[in-house]
Amino acid sequence: MLSALYKLGKYVAKKEEMGHEDIFPDEMKLKRTKKLLVITLDDDFNYLDVMLESFDIKDEEKLKKLLYKGGPPAGVNFTPTSIVTSGPDATFKSRVLKWFKNHDNSEFLNGIGVELENQKDQIILDLKEKYSNLSKDDKVNVVLTIAIKKVDKMKYVGDYLIFQDILKKESIERYYNLKTIGESKGEGNCYLCNDERELFGYVPNAFGFSFSNADKKGNAPNFIQRDQWKQVPICEECGVSLEAGKKFVEKYLAFTMFSIRYYVIPNFLFKGELEAYDQFYEEVKFYEGKTYEKGLADEEKGLYEFVKDMDDILEFKFLFYETKSGGKYTDILNYVESVLPSWVTKIHEAQKNVLNDILFQENNLKKIFGTSAVNNFVTFRNSKNKYVITKTNWYAAFLRDFFPFKTDNKYYLDIMASIIGGKPVNKDFLISYFMEKIRRLHRQNPENDYTVKVYTTESLMLLMLLNELNLNKGADKVNIGTNNDLDNEKDFFELYGEFIDTPDKKASFLMGILTKKLTSIQYRALGSTPFTTKLWGLSLDQKKLQKLYPMIINKLREYKRAYVDLEQNISLNLLESSQKWNLSRDETSFYFTLGFTMSGIFKPTKKDKGDLNE
Repeated sequence: MLSALYKLGKYVAKKEEMGHEDIFPDEMKLKRTKKLLVITLDDDFNYLDVMLESFDIKDEEKLKKLLYKGGPPAGVNFTPTSIVTSGPDATFKSRVLKWFKNHDNSEFLNGIGVELENQKDQIILDLKEKYSNLSKDDKVNVVLTIAIKKVDKMKYVGDYLIFQDILKKESIERYYNLKTIGESKGEGNCYLCNDERELFGYVPNAFGFSFSNADKKGNAPNFIQRDQWKQVPICEECGVSLEAGKKFVEKYLAFTMFSIRYYVIPNFLFKGELEAYDQFYEEVKFYEGKTYEKGLADEEKGLYEFVKDMDDILEFKFLFYETKSGGKYTDILNYVESVLPSWVTKIHEAQKNVLNDILFQENNLKKIFGTSAVNNFVTFRNSKNKYVITKTNWYAAFLRDFFPFKTDNKYYLDIMASIIGGKPVNKDFLISYFMEKIRRLHRQNPENDYTVKVYTTESLMLLMLLNELNLNKGADKVNIGTNNDLDNEKDFFELYGEFIDTPDKKASFLMGILTKKLTSIQYRALGSTPFTTKLWGLSLDQKKLQKLYPMIINKLREYKRAYVDLEQNISLNLLESSQKWNLSRDETSFYFTLGFTMSGIFKPTKKDKGDLNE
């Protein structure tokens, strides 16, 4: 991963003619900033006022003038520009005044520092006044900085070479020196460029990657932290290239999808990389700043858009992460290597194929969910969901429904990484989580099966997607259906017989259909569905189904109803599976619930119409 980031950064730095003052600032940390508090001095370092200015990260000229790079939580930043966190007065004291006290070794800096100290009481009053008048939205990520007013213009931190030099010097110093440990450097061959140079041990730490955590002795060679340079030996030049690479990734290849954040890092596979980098660079820049119609959650579509037409001349590395300490550190949660553009495209195409299945189209959805269901299941869920779900990200949304961020994010990331990496996902594990969620919903309100049907449909689509991608470990391939109506259970088994292919699966599925028909009759007659309380909380096995079947038949007869073909089919499959029931409790419950959900799409036969006295 470091090698891919290094090569990308080396290319981008040359392509965009980036200097150190362009590479080191943490510009993307200011993407939410709308307002600047600018402590203004005149040319003789006399304090004038606090100016309130508007800001947009798209204004690259103003962005460079701020020269912002955050420092450690208890220290100062690399320049006297800071994000206001605990109030403008506290930020001024700890991040601006303190910065100049630590950098008073020149007449220019000392002059500014002395004036800020002398006028600190008035400056704090002015800061509080300007800040208090801001709206709640404008107070988000406010930036505090200084400027010197010339006769005809304002000069900011980034306009002065002295601040640029300090930023460069202290940024590179972080490559080999940590206050809590000391220096870690030596001579040898660089891990990235292989040249013999002076090597530094803390380079990944310097730009926030937590996988190289040098302040823990267990991560250092022979538990000697100062020997960290022997473990990840990187020279200064390559360290700067790494920072340029990360900067490009943060700006163009950082995505958010259903509470997970991830980087996509390209790595080219063949020689003659320059042309390939040029093609990729132009594709990425083409989509810069584009707003996707479906909202923030559809950002992931941007990745699909710029890789769908690319050949497999490169691979992607997906890095799932979260930030800590106010965004200063990147904690890597999961990592996927060697993802080809063709596989990214295949995931998106597979989603479309599953979504286009007749089961998930309006005609059948209305039979399952009622007249409010329109278009397809994703459109229907979009109208009911807090997330923005699209045809290119629904699998991630549905998985999140079963694996919440607070309790099961690790499992969620593992499954997402498996899908993106083209590795099999355990079907039994998935079904156990599907049923855990579905049972909980059923027990909360046994007589209201709406949410049960929603999540059962989601689980079916996920299993079909994994089968479409050949990733469903422990299951056979499921064919995607046609656009024809399903007249009866026989039609269903002809289309999806490889999914429900054994007597025990068929018996469970058909029993679910029959149970739903009974509860529908009860609802029409009573306005309630008391029989749903007899389903053991959807925790079913072979013995419970065998007990349940005569109970359903008896209750149907009380309502003078019979479903002759369906009942005969159930009896036959129960008999055939009596000595070879291979389904677990979760699987039995899942196929039953699936039949219960899909019951409405099957048309009654002539034998089923009317009551038994007709």
